[in-house]
Amino acid sequence: MSAGSAVTSGSNTETVTGLADSTVVIVKGMAKTYVLDRVAADLARGFTHPATQRLSSLVATYPTDLDLRRRLAAVHRRVGNRIQAGRWDYLTIGADTEDTSAFERAFPSAANRLREVRWPHRASLAATAYARTRLERLVAAAEAERAARAAGWTARRAARAAGWTARRAARAGQRRRTVGARLRWMVAWVPRSIRRWNPPRLVVAVAGCAAALLVGLGAFTVIESAVRWFIH
Repeated sequence: MSAGSAVTSGSNTETVTGLADSTVVIVKGMAKTYVLDRVAADLARGFTHPATQRLSSLVATYPTDLDLRRRLAAVHRRVGNRIQAGRWDYLTIGADTEDTSAFERAFPSAANRLREVRWPHRASLAATAYARTRLERLVAAAEAERAARAAGWTARRAARAAGWTARRAARAGQRRRTVGARLRWMVAWVPRSIRRWNPPRLVVAVAGCAAALLVGLGAFTVIESAVRWFIH
């Protein structure tokens, strides 16, 4: 059937679409089965590294397939990699407790474990009740860690701000004490009569200075007038 006839008839279009969808499903199924057959052949010959690579690519393509995760964990367990075995078997019921403990020791943070599990969807989409419960608890623990970390950051920022305010107040007090000490040093040099605030002596001194200034101005005026008269 040509593409033109598929566009012309609505029923033909549905038929072609149905065939295309089924073809995609069959190809995907054959590809998955083919890769699993290759994995079995690799393991039969003792080639664990290519088997691990093939299973890792399948898990990346089908991240919600718990059976593929279990197969990948089994290969890692076969080569003695307890951490990776616990990682990919983390959602499998009846997983080896030593593998799980090794994975949790390697990633003590729940947020890091959630990232390493590589679950792309909501916990409710897991195929088994055990996996759903495991994911829900892991997500809740990761969110609690994030909230505690945010609260810690807020407390540290508040402590830094309080410390900065205290240091600024201390520096201001030090400056005030320094200025006060300098003023006291300057006042120490003021004559004793003025420091004790003796009004009569102060008034007499000011009056004497004013009189001397007036006498000087008068003498200057007389001398200037005499010079002008002599010149003219």
